[in-house]
Amino acid sequence: MSGLEEHTLESAGDRCEECGAKLTERELQVVLENGGPTLCAIHAEEIVDVTEDPAVDPDAA
Repeated sequence: MSGLEEHTLESAGDRCEECGAKLTERELQVVLENGGPTLCAIHAEEIVDVTEDPAVDPDAA
């Protein structure tokens, strides 16, 4: 098994991929609902969804 494979529900860890903090039950639930990445609430908030950010124009390139 390669370390580059996507996480599945069975292989999702219980620690944040960024800081290594142990995830709470709610954080684990969010990871499983969204299909990853395995991040604590603090690091998950840092991810910007470009489809919802009005400052990002997805058509500009």
